[in-house]
Amino acid sequence: MSEPSFTGRPYLQILFECCQVYQRVYKDRSGRFYLGRCPTCLRQIRFRVAPHGSPARRFRVR
Repeated sequence: MSEPSFTGRPYLQILFECCQVYQRVYKDRSGRFYLGRCPTCLRQIRFRVAPHGSPARRFRVR
């Protein structure tokens, strides 16, 4: 799998372990959170954007 491109809208790659599916999760309009939902069971997630951020772009949600 290739690394995400940072030229467009910022996103994270999330593996929803509940249903074993990947989903892109994008920043909200304020730019303070990444908001997403499992496409299968509709579980919602929210990642806060930290002041110094993280170099990681792939995460697993249980």
